[in-house]
Amino acid sequence: MKSKFIFLSVLLISLFMLGCGQKKASDEVTIWVQASLDTPEGKMFADRVEEYNKQNPDKKNVVIKSFTRAGAGSGYIDRLNAAITAGDMPDIFTLDGPDVASYATNKVIAPVDEYLSPEFLEGFTDAMKEQGIVNGKTYALGYSDSGVIVMYHEDIINLLNPELKALIPTDTDTDWTWEDFYKVAKGLKELKSNPKTKDLDIVKNMEVPVSFLLTDVPKGAYEIAIYYLAPMIWSNDSNVVSENGLEVEGYLNNPKTIESLSLLGKFFEENLANASEPDKAFYTKKSPMALAGFWYVSEFEHNYPDVEYRSVRYPKFDKEYQGNFTPSGSWTFVMRNGLEKEKAEEVAKVLEWMTNSDASKQYYEKNGSIPTRTDAVSVINTETDSESYNEAWKALKYQVKNSNKARPVSPGYPYLSETFAKDIILKIAQTKTSDKNEIKQYADDAIEKINREFEKYRR
Repeated sequence: MKSKFIFLSVLLISLFMLGCGQKKASDEVTIWVQASLDTPEGKMFADRVEEYNKQNPDKKNVVIKSFTRAGAGSGYIDRLNAAITAGDMPDIFTLDGPDVASYATNKVIAPVDEYLSPEFLEGFTDAMKEQGIVNGKTYALGYSDSGVIVMYHEDIINLLNPELKALIPTDTDTDWTWEDFYKVAKGLKELKSNPKTKDLDIVKNMEVPVSFLLTDVPKGAYEIAIYYLAPMIWSNDSNVVSENGLEVEGYLNNPKTIESLSLLGKFFEENLANASEPDKAFYTKKSPMALAGFWYVSEFEHNYPDVEYRSVRYPKFDKEYQGNFTPSGSWTFVMRNGLEKEKAEEVAKVLEWMTNSDASKQYYEKNGSIPTRTDAVSVINTETDSESYNEAWKALKYQVKNSNKARPVSPGYPYLSETFAKDIILKIAQTKTSDKNEIKQYADDAIEKINREFEKYRR
């Protein structure tokens, strides 16, 4: 995926910039975003800029340029890197959270701590603060967060025996485990062979008990694997990379990591999930359960309004685990490096305007973006006419406030993400294995590849 192989291009760009410098700053503040004006996201940015200019006639005029985002943002990133190479980059631009460390390490973007108050920076949720900090400095301000929960169709769940059904929490206030999830999925598969249920239409319609959306990974959406599944490793008190983002030995092949991945492997080994699955499997009830991104809520609301569903929290691996672990993270605003102090101070004020509490609330209202500031989370409406909508947002709201964790901060994150997806998760799914020795071999092979790539960052 082009957008994810940014290290060499960014390194060369950084060296080029040292030689030629940025073009002389204009009397404007320029912003680039990865959302075209014909999308709700693009329009909300444009509206926010328009309001800033109205309220600050004595300040530099802010000009926003919107781009169509291709794939995981590759078209936009190509344009951005070309502008950096030409020494004509915008003052503010958007980056996906996991890419921030690469740009910060190569001095393409600047920390903002000296320009923004500690109180403002502390106002972000823990996951958003974690996502934007590189080597102790804040480089990125998240404008939206994300989340993953488990959704299920109650009509088919009601066919399970009471003991299995009882493993699913009855509300969004209760934790549950991956072992519970596995047992429920196994029970769903058994409905296909149970004489009492096998001829029911909802059972015959079921093609795979759980949707993990791994079908998107071979298409280049490598990020879905680490985003959806690293949290089961975190909640087993392990990780995929060291805190400094440069070491994978002892993390990717840690016994607890392998234990977590072995349980994941059981879903595929026992045909409870599949490396490929029908399009919109959960939406069409071909999968009665799903690891579901927050965007599912919006899609149901707009495209499947008659489908009812239930929601519970993302499961823990170890029920006693107390740390943050649930999936989160999204795109951010950053400030280019090399601005003169006076210009940087004004640019920082624009950054604050684009990510303050009012903005966070507006982004939720206009685009369903999960708020990134703690005092804005309450704007999420869980009292609508749709019980499905309300329950899903209650679960997401809880996770945003209490358990969301940022994806790893690493200058080599793009390569780590792709390798984790292709060389570990896809192999587990395609070979349908839960064997710990086999999975450890996948992890060891991946570590060897990642280490070769990460040598660039350790020098």
